Amino acid sequence: MGTKRTYVVLLLLIVGVACLQFQCNKSLDCANNRYGFEIGIKAYPDKDSVKVGDTLWLEMNEPTTLKDGGTGNMVDYSGAANLGSVISFHRLSPANEFTEPSAGKFKMLLIEGRQVESIDSTWERQYLFAELDQFYVFKIGIISKDTGIFRLIFSNAANIYRNSDRCTKAAFSINFKNTDQHYHLNPFYTGDTSIVGGDYYFRVYE
Repeated sequence: MGTKRTYVVLLLLIVGVACLQFQCNKSLDCANNRYGFEIGIKAYPDKDSVKVGDTLWLEMNEPTTLKDGGTGNMVDYSGAANLGSVISFHRLSPANEFTEPSAGKFKMLLIEGRQVESIDSTWERQYLFAELDQFYVFKIGIISKDTGIFRLIFSNAANIYRNSDRCTKAAFSINFKNTDQHYHLNPFYTGDTSIVGGDYYFRVYE
């Protein structure tokens, strides 16, 4: 009898846990992104060449109510807990490829946002965006310390959840807008003027 009761209690506990899990997943799989948004980064002064010691500013200012790319609906996605991006830095090598890790070639001047630990500090810096007055904001100055042709890339963001709802997640495409990305500095550029992405190219000279 004791063994049977233990079995029943254990079964009830398993069912209870499963029900709680179902409540979280009743409308979607928590591992999936339900929404898809696009937000923009602007670079300025938008010149293809800067001097050592000059500052290139990167800024984002996007409303927390965003258009979902799948449905076209406007969604209030305020309160995101983990919205941010990894910025990777590469210098053009003598072999004409962006293969030289270059995060250390710049001094970072963070104005809005928060830096978090990067996986590989030789290549990248990782930041979380801030939320201010119903806008997601980010602003950083990068000060050149060495010469060369450089590429920086903002990563997209996936599995972004809100503090009020950790199940309903979103993916964010992060691209430059209202900015000349100077693709002519990329040796592999084909001349396609319709390209939109999170990559930006510039030359640093003495």
